[in-house]
Amino acid sequence: MKKNYYIPALILASGIFASCSSELTEDIIPETNIEVSTIIATRSFPEDDGAKKLTGQPAQKFWSLLQGADTTMATTFALYSLSSGQLEEIKEFTDELVANRTTEVQKYRAIYNWVTANVKYADGQSNEPYDVFINKKCVCQGFANLLNVMLRTQGIHVVNVNGWLNYNGFYGHAWNYVKTGDKWWMSDPTNKIEKTASELSQYQDMFLPLSADGNIIENDLYAFNYEGEKLNLNTVKSADNAFVVPFSVTLNNGEKYQISAFSPTQPLPENITEVYIGKNIESLGHDNLYGLREYGPNVEAAFVDPKNIYLESHCGIVYQTESFEPMYIPTGMRRVELKPCEIINKNFVYNHANVEELYIADGTKLVENWAVENCPNLKVAYLPMDAEYNDDPSTGSFVGVHPDFQVIRRDPTGIKDVIAD
Repeated sequence: MKKNYYIPALILASGIFASCSSELTEDIIPETNIEVSTIIATRSFPEDDGAKKLTGQPAQKFWSLLQGADTTMATTFALYSLSSGQLEEIKEFTDELVANRTTEVQKYRAIYNWVTANVKYADGQSNEPYDVFINKKCVCQGFANLLNVMLRTQGIHVVNVNGWLNYNGFYGHAWNYVKTGDKWWMSDPTNKIEKTASELSQYQDMFLPLSADGNIIENDLYAFNYEGEKLNLNTVKSADNAFVVPFSVTLNNGEKYQISAFSPTQPLPENITEVYIGKNIESLGHDNLYGLREYGPNVEAAFVDPKNIYLESHCGIVYQTESFEPMYIPTGMRRVELKPCEIINKNFVYNHANVEELYIADGTKLVENWAVENCPNLKVAYLPMDAEYNDDPSTGSFVGVHPDFQVIRRDPTGIKDVIAD
């Protein structure tokens, strides 16, 4: 049964509770049974090493990275659901198609011309490369996928990109970058458009790459990709418990660029419990795809450099600058302390399996229905005395919480009586 309790202010007038639990002492808050955080007090952030920042149109950003990318970025079939038999069938056909061609550019032209001449644009079709090869019907993603696979059977480097096509409006689109010899081509088989990749003025206003398959660069510790128009740290292979996100990475051509996103696509090492984010990081993932939520199960706290103008942290939680809604609540965090916020909206805290205590700061007036959802181990929420909330366990403010969940009110009068419903 849900219960409401009232506790005294405990020196609220001095602002003690407005601080994170790492700044509290057990002597000050004995009545609340709130454990003092073990988060280390010393923050360590990466230093600015003078690395370049990606700038310009999206095509310019991607081209800057592509010039120094690993060659392995463009040689894997891992993205596709191809059986060995299907791949062999496509390869045999492609081998015959390019039989009389001797250079990479000649082979590329033969494959590109065959795809553009034989595959037709049609909605509702599979975009898997083998299906497109057999049915010859697909949308832009299918064109890019088939061209990709056919070129790779010939050892030709090719990268799929997704982004926007600016042609009488903006449309989601997929196309390719192809390397023949030392030259890269911007290749759009759907619309039969091909440009030399280095001649940005010829296409950068029309083609806006947002993300690309494969890793731009990989080393013994990390791997990086192009995601959300940013150089993204997507894999951490080894790190200390307190992981400091690096400031930059040097590409194969010797150019050093700032890392501007941290959105893992692979599990973080299990020992990482704290993450330190420098002023270089602008995003934790494109379009709300925050990889840290899924791939950082043991992270208990994340801290942002105060010099960062895009993100900020409060009590180990990451927010967009000047936003009150959490961007990232670490998955391993057990006590969640929110920033002062007048209204706690729907899904403010959701799908958090480890949180046990929720502290809602003074100044909150309303906790909306479904504000806290699917937090099965949440046992207690501390609310200001005047904050309104709905106690219906099915449709109220706290849904999908622990069966013994209770709300504890902080009474500013200092009365120590405990009142249960």
